Amino acid sequence: MFQSDQFLSKENLLEWSSELDLTLKSITAAKNEVFLEHKQKCHYFYFISKGFIRLYYLDLEGREITHWFSAENMMITSPFSFFKGETNIINFQALEETSMLGLTKAHINALREHHPRANEAFQNLFLEFAMSLSRRIMSIHTETAEYRYLKLLEQHPLIFQKAKLAHIASYLGIKQQSLSRIRKNLIH
Repeated sequence: MFQSDQFLSKENLLEWSSELDLTLKSITAAKNEVFLEHKQKCHYFYFISKGFIRLYYLDLEGREITHWFSAENMMITSPFSFFKGETNIINFQALEETSMLGLTKAHINALREHHPRANEAFQNLFLEFAMSLSRRIMSIHTETAEYRYLKLLEQHPLIFQKAKLAHIASYLGIKQQSLSRIRKNLIH
């Protein structure tokens, strides 16, 4: 998780889009709605104006594995589907009432082509996403579950207010019982 608005704000998007006469799609999702399912094509790069979203996929046994959380002023997409046109493997679920702006590839290309600041913002956004995801994957193999839990709690306390413990446990790469045990040990 990282704040997209350090690179790209809603105001920037709306201003630049207006200058180029681009109409961004306004998208809403109800609480608990899965608004993009696996096997569907992802046509948008979503800027979250309001709300909280969980991205998850199913493992080989059909269990939900939380891949990512995104909140207000963050951007998300299904990279392989959005950029490569492949079938999506991730489910996007609004954990609360959510409002988003949807940018198509044509929108992003036009913004990057006509606005040097937009091009730089998207490059930084893509780089930060890649680094964050790489860091997260490596942490599962190089850090203890307790350390990952404490780091998540410190860096992203909002997750603990918005998501279920089962979602947090799968994001940390542990079972819910292990998360409960970690929380209990830290209290004592």
